[in-house]
Amino acid sequence: MTKKKLKDFAQQARNANKHSTRGMGMLDDVISNDGWIGAITTAADGEVFAGSARLEVACDRFGAEIEPIVIESDGTRPIVVVRTDIASASDPKAIKLGVADNRINQVNYIEDLEILAEIAEDIDLSSLYFEDELSDLLEGEDDVLGDLELDYSDKNKEVDTDNMDSSGTFKFTFEYEKYLELIARFNQYKSDNEITEDNEAFAKLLDA
Repeated sequence: MTKKKLKDFAQQARNANKHSTRGMGMLDDVISNDGWIGAITTAADGEVFAGSARLEVACDRFGAEIEPIVIESDGTRPIVVVRTDIASASDPKAIKLGVADNRINQVNYIEDLEILAEIAEDIDLSSLYFEDELSDLLEGEDDVLGDLELDYSDKNKEVDTDNMDSSGTFKFTFEYEKYLELIARFNQYKSDNEITEDNEAFAKLLDA
C-alpha cells in the first residue's frame, strides 16, 4: 500500500457521466451515515477514470488532506474490500448498502453526450452499447427530453380524460427505459439551470 492524500488524486478530465444532483446527494448521505462503499480507480498518474463522484464526495466529506487506503494493482487480480465493522451480509447496514450501490449508480448516471460522442469516435464501445442504442442516444444530444415524441398534430382533438386524474393532472405512459431517460434528462436540466422545484423547471421548458 502507498501513502497518499486525497488531494494527490485528480478528477477525470473527460468524464462521460455528468452525474445528477440527486445522485450526488444520495452518495454523500450513504457515505456519511453508513460508511464507505465501492472504490475509486485511478491511472498511475493519479487521474480517476472510475469513481469521480466518490472522489468528489470524499474530498467534501473527509477533507483533501486525509490519507485514503491506496492499493496498487496491475488489474490482473481482483480487489476485495472487507468492511470489518459489519459482521455479516444480513446486517441491516449491509443490506441497505447493497441496495444503495445499485440505486445510486442508476440515479447518478447521466451521459454527457458531447463527451460520449467524442469517445465513440476514438474507442470501440460496441461491448457497452448496441449500435442502435448509441446512435439513438447521440441523435438526441440537443433535445432536453431526448427522442420522446408527443403528437400535437390534431389541435382540435377532444381531451382524453382517461389520462387525467381527479385534480386535472395528465398522466403519460412511457416504456421504462424511456422513462428513466426522461427523468435523468429532466434532472440534469434542473441542475444545469440551478432549479430545485419541478414546477419551475416545467414552466421554463414551456417558455423555451
